[in-house]
Amino acid sequence: MSEREKAFESARTLGEAGKIDEALEALTNYTSEPETEYTVSEMEVINTIITEKLTSVSFEEKKDACNVCITLLEGIKLVKDGAWLSLYSESVYEAFSRMSICARDEERQLFWNRLKELFYEINLAAKKVWRDKNYPERLAIYVLYAKLCKSWLDVADEESYKLCETEAKEAKFFGKGTLDDDQWRESNRSIEQIKKLIGDALHERELIDDESD
Repeated sequence: MSEREKAFESARTLGEAGKIDEALEALTNYTSEPETEYTVSEMEVINTIITEKLTSVSFEEKKDACNVCITLLEGIKLVKDGAWLSLYSESVYEAFSRMSICARDEERQLFWNRLKELFYEINLAAKKVWRDKNYPERLAIYVLYAKLCKSWLDVADEESYKLCETEAKEAKFFGKGTLDDDQWRESNRSIEQIKKLIGDALHERELIDDESD
């Protein structure tokens, strides 16, 4: 077992024991390097640690925890693999959905810009990993982005709303294709969820705009 494998196995064990900061410390040699590439199993460990860190801290500590996780995620080089990309997208969602509760008004645009930059890269990778627009795994990523658009609706941009809407519409137009019945049902659920999330976000944003006039 290589030193890297030992480090990730140690981090996995520490994470499962609830020792999240120690788990992160075990990976410092790798997570502190920019543009680091991780395997699927390594991304599973990082995903678990991020989720545990964000759910285990108090509200007072949550913002700092979000910052740690976001910085870590920004340093990761995307891998064009379906399982990997799903894990990474979930981690981005976990960090930014919680940051939306903690960020001060004057910080929100900056955090949204950071989120948008990450999802721009995720979007490019998703189109290469799942070339057909109706894949449930591909649509699941846009469900996460639509949820984040709603969480950050005061600063989210029209381009992001449009991206989610377009992906849902084009997937519906593409139809069942080579998907089996269960996959197509899952895709349809995601399509409807995206439409509702974006519709609700735009409606709430209109109400906010009306109140500020």
